[in-house]
Amino acid sequence: MSEFETQEKLDVRLVFLIGFAFFCSQISWALYNQQVPISLLAYISSIALVGLIMGLDNLVGVFIQPVMGNVSDNTRTKWGRRMPYIMLGIPLSALFFALISFETSLVTLLIFMFLFIIAMSFYRSQTVSLMPDFIQPQHRSKANSIINMMGAISLVGASIISLFLVDISLQLAFITVSIIMIIGCIVLILTVKEKNAYSYQLLLKMEAAAGEKVKKEKEKVGLISSFKDVLEEEDKSTITMLFAIFFISVGWAAVNALVSVYGVIILGLTRGQAGGLMLFGGVAFLVSAFPLAILAEKYGRRLLIKIGLSIFIIGLILGFFTRDLVMIYILITLMGIGYACIIVNTIVIVWGLAPSEKKIGTYTGMYYLFTFSAEIFGPGLIGLITDLSGWDFFFLNIAIFLVIGLVLMFFVKREEAELTEEQKEAKKKALQNL
Repeated sequence: MSEFETQEKLDVRLVFLIGFAFFCSQISWALYNQQVPISLLAYISSIALVGLIMGLDNLVGVFIQPVMGNVSDNTRTKWGRRMPYIMLGIPLSALFFALISFETSLVTLLIFMFLFIIAMSFYRSQTVSLMPDFIQPQHRSKANSIINMMGAISLVGASIISLFLVDISLQLAFITVSIIMIIGCIVLILTVKEKNAYSYQLLLKMEAAAGEKVKKEKEKVGLISSFKDVLEEEDKSTITMLFAIFFISVGWAAVNALVSVYGVIILGLTRGQAGGLMLFGGVAFLVSAFPLAILAEKYGRRLLIKIGLSIFIIGLILGFFTRDLVMIYILITLMGIGYACIIVNTIVIVWGLAPSEKKIGTYTGMYYLFTFSAEIFGPGLIGLITDLSGWDFFFLNIAIFLVIGLVLMFFVKREEAELTEEQKEAKKKALQNL
């Protein structure tokens, strides 16, 4: 590791400013998930069909976001490689988001929803890639915890808007979120200069050092070729990590989508009480994310993920044996801490496994390919198993998938890419010239 890398400190202020990109997308998704199903139910009587339509964003994201991550990897502008898409994507998604509340029929509602989903997919991968572009590898767990905290804050903000404005005017609530998105975008543009980003500058230096070779070969990052490289790795750490993320995400998606139904059917809660079951888990996540990121950088990200999975699995198993509401709240709090251990570190490992800064966006896209696939199929898969086994086995059914994820984590042998001597030397020289 170079002197530049070891001396550089985490710029917390910069990470929070970068986090506005993530905040803009998350606050709209939060209100979208809270209110759009109700709008759909005005036209569609089937809950299953409503759920299928609500999964459309993940389905579209599976196809568009890896491509857009790859496209941004190959972009070079005076604004950087991510910011042009973010600067265009946020205003467009804010416009289409506001229009959702002005629907007058099922057709117009679906059109506005689809336009919003496309606009969000256009820049969502870049908002996640932006942070590792600025932050050096040794600080990315802490920085990612801050980004996730911004996500948690956006959920709180959307809930407050929903609580105080929706009953007054649905249009006012949606427009308010759209305005917040535009303000966040302006703050991001004025304060974050991607042309000064660590990875972007490193990439430009390495490309300049390659000189005519790059010009002649017109080398670009290929999504398919990158995936082939992942499959051809000798120790299979990257592909194993991606499948571990898939099984973990299946479990987490099922908890988010179905735990309120479990609360009504098994715990006898009202709809409002069941909807609040995850509250303590969310608070636990918000409080523990940053300290856990510090521990991960000290003791290793793979270790913290294994610990987090173990905590989560223990919480699920104990949940199988109890129907006491207080105990369920305690166990969900444990699950929130366990999930914080996991989510803060998984994508950081994927970034670290990218063979060069060129491919960070592409690897981010592959990360979301696996997580979104899990979010599309996870709730339905767990639901099918639960239909066969009964709701009493709900927590155990989820635990099975997390156990598979935990087993796969033991086959992830590294957290960084294997570089050739030539690549190491090129990176070293570029760092020295920064």
